[in-house]
Amino acid sequence: MNFSWWTFALQAANFLILIWLLHRFLYKPVKAIVARRKEEISEALTQASAEKDAAERLKQEVEAIRSGINAERQKMIDEARALLSVERDRIIEEARREADKVRDQSLRRLEEERIAASEQLFERMVELASNLAERLLSEIAVGSIEQPFLGRVINYLDQMPSEERAKLLPHNGGASNIAVTTAHPLDGREQSDWRQQLAKRLGSNLTIAFNTDPALIAGTVLTLPHAILNFNWRDSLALARKELHGNERPR
Repeated sequence: MNFSWWTFALQAANFLILIWLLHRFLYKPVKAIVARRKEEISEALTQASAEKDAAERLKQEVEAIRSGINAERQKMIDEARALLSVERDRIIEEARREADKVRDQSLRRLEEERIAASEQLFERMVELASNLAERLLSEIAVGSIEQPFLGRVINYLDQMPSEERAKLLPHNGGASNIAVTTAHPLDGREQSDWRQQLAKRLGSNLTIAFNTDPALIAGTVLTLPHAILNFNWRDSLALARKELHGNERPR
């Protein structure tokens, strides 16, 4: 086999030309494209990194906002619970006060009704007792029962100072009209006894009229010019009834 330098030289020249052509028309454009692509990729990576950072910041902001919203919501819930608790306590307290007020009013009304019923019952008992006493005394009263009251009248006049006794009669010393009212009629002997005893205490210049009033039950009413002396069971029962009403009310 023969080696040809000219063929080798031509082939070498062709190879160099090919290398130059490839370098000029293929390598540089491809290199530029690769460089531009790398730059685009780098920019894309940078942008992606920036977007990632922005997304991370946005995520953190969203988390912060969400955390703030949760905290605000919890705060509002706590405040609402506190307000509800305060309102509930206020309502309960008002209900308790109203219940106490109603209870006190009811107790006061019941106490007033009890006192009123007790007073009515007491007054009824006093009235019945008084009426019963009057009826019993009226049934047992006889004419001679008036005579003991003469002793009470005489004893009263004897204990009265003379100057006070003198005021019972007119000052001019004239005749004095006296009315002796008894529950039952006095017979002649009893009337004579009354005249004698009164004359000894009040003087002999007396004009005595004897009257009868069954409402007195028993006893007498001595009507003088300047005074009226009561010694009878009707007035005694009325006084007893008054004292019972005034001093012994039930509680």
